[in-house]
Amino acid sequence: MDKYSPQEFGAKNIAFIDQMMVERFHAISVDKNDEKIARVMEDPFLPSSDTICGVYCIYRKSVLDVLNGNIAFFSSYEFEAACSSDKLITEEYVEDVLDFATVVIIASEDKKYMSHYFIGGNSKKLNCILNVCSGVTKIANKKNFSHTIKRFKEDVSVVENMDYLKNILNEIV
Repeated sequence: MDKYSPQEFGAKNIAFIDQMMVERFHAISVDKNDEKIARVMEDPFLPSSDTICGVYCIYRKSVLDVLNGNIAFFSSYEFEAACSSDKLITEEYVEDVLDFATVVIIASEDKKYMSHYFIGGNSKKLNCILNVCSGVTKIANKKNFSHTIKRFKEDVSVVENMDYLKNILNEIV
């Protein structure tokens, strides 16, 4: 992150997050009131319902392999080969994949920019990506700010190492 200024890391707008989820992560967008995901929506750690702007189901093995660190990059031959052999589903079959899928819930206090998120499932790198998309927070307490910046720099490093940081900074999926 030292080669980037903190101003480059503002919160990303909901439209970019939606596009990233659907186009890059091949996620299926699901209505938050859909009965197929009712058990997921009962989690006590979810953002409040009125702030939820998007619910996504990431189920493709190739994408999950990148987000879990089993494949290094989205732009790799290994990812492309794995992606071409993925089984595809539609929204009506989301309930069938919930046991191994990652569910992502995006929330916004102002309905413009992502303010928080929830990840239901295993995904080491997705948390880093969404933290970078959340932007650098402004904390008055210097001790907390130092810890937050250190953790944010670690997330930036992870996203940069997977060759995805430039996409986030330039809002290119």
